[in-house]
Amino acid sequence: MKHLLLGLFLVTQLSISQQNIAKLNPNSLRIELTNGLWFNGNTFVKRTVWVKDGILSFSKENTQNDTVIDLTGKYVIPPFAEAHNHNLESDYELEKRISAYLDNGVFYVKHLSSIKKRIDPLMHHYNRPNGIDVSLAHAPLTGTGGHPVALRKRFLGYGHFDGLFNTIEEIESHGYFIIDNADDLNRKWNQVLSFQPDFIKINLLYSEEYQKRKNDTAYFGKKGLDPDLVPAIVAKAHKNNLRVSAHVATAHDFHVAVTGEVDEIAHLPEIHNGKPIALEDAQLAAQKGVVVTTTASLVTKNKKKPNYDQLLNNVRSNLEILKETVVTIAIGSDMYSDSSVGEFQLLHSLNLFSNLELLKMWCENSATTTLPHRKIALLKEGYEASFLVLDKNPLEDIKEINKLIILKIKQGTILD
Repeated sequence: MKHLLLGLFLVTQLSISQQNIAKLNPNSLRIELTNGLWFNGNTFVKRTVWVKDGILSFSKENTQNDTVIDLTGKYVIPPFAEAHNHNLESDYELEKRISAYLDNGVFYVKHLSSIKKRIDPLMHHYNRPNGIDVSLAHAPLTGTGGHPVALRKRFLGYGHFDGLFNTIEEIESHGYFIIDNADDLNRKWNQVLSFQPDFIKINLLYSEEYQKRKNDTAYFGKKGLDPDLVPAIVAKAHKNNLRVSAHVATAHDFHVAVTGEVDEIAHLPEIHNGKPIALEDAQLAAQKGVVVTTTASLVTKNKKKPNYDQLLNNVRSNLEILKETVVTIAIGSDMYSDSSVGEFQLLHSLNLFSNLELLKMWCENSATTTLPHRKIALLKEGYEASFLVLDKNPLEDIKEINKLIILKIKQGTILD
């Protein structure tokens, strides 16, 4: 039996060589973890925990363990998640991005849109014990000339789709689905399902002006679905056991999404417009269990604007409304060159949430909205053995939580 001692030989390193770690076979290891302080959703409790076949157990089994890890009073939490990004579809510096996620303890990423033909060749990097796990929406549903058509057209011009598509027309049904009416929805629904999405993404942008923007080319890329279609789309998705995530821009989009029974709001609304969300809509979101993903750091793209402070204050105010109405909040960035790490730092800087609230938002809410059908995000009997060991108590000081990580285990695999 191998015995590993954590944190005594070096402050932030395992007292075992990397060569010895590499020799451990994670697929057959049975690990006993002693003297650790395990997060139970509210505080840390000293427990002895066992890992068998990549699953957590809090009761000792009458079997020989392959290794014992003495956690020496360190703190164990579930891994983090990124509940909104788009940066895993390209192979450009992909290994660097994956490493950045894992190095910071982010094991799960919700990819809010992708072109299946483009991401399929990269899937061998994902959903494996020593890599990040992803959930994919693939092509979002939008209206004619709506988001992300303009974005796809721009990327086509940049040459990002060379070898895949030659015209913007060829991208339709791969990079987006145009759904303008009930006939479109019924006719294209089986094709939507054929891409085997993990969830459905719908785009609502300035839905209060849908009729005004619908046929006006001046709003190319700055509009979305007919808001009246949302309940029908959600009903079809739910019938196929698929959750619905709504891209929103305005407070009215938020209202349409919540009343339309979506499962998740992919953005905090009014990040770039600076208006309040309605208290009644937040209360309804809480009542229906709708998850709101923050993406608040997008406001920093307005730093050079004279009204930046006003926009930032409105972000804080809308988050406060969500907090007071007890809406489930997940942490996601929608920042291609960043991740939920930067988003977490911005949320921390707002001095709005307690350390416990931030920890649960990042470890629990973000993971469960990313992979809702998996036993992750909690350190409980029968859940996946995926967790982070921290050198200090994050409930006392959480600002630099990523720098506190001294051991990462994913599905029973010890990560380098």
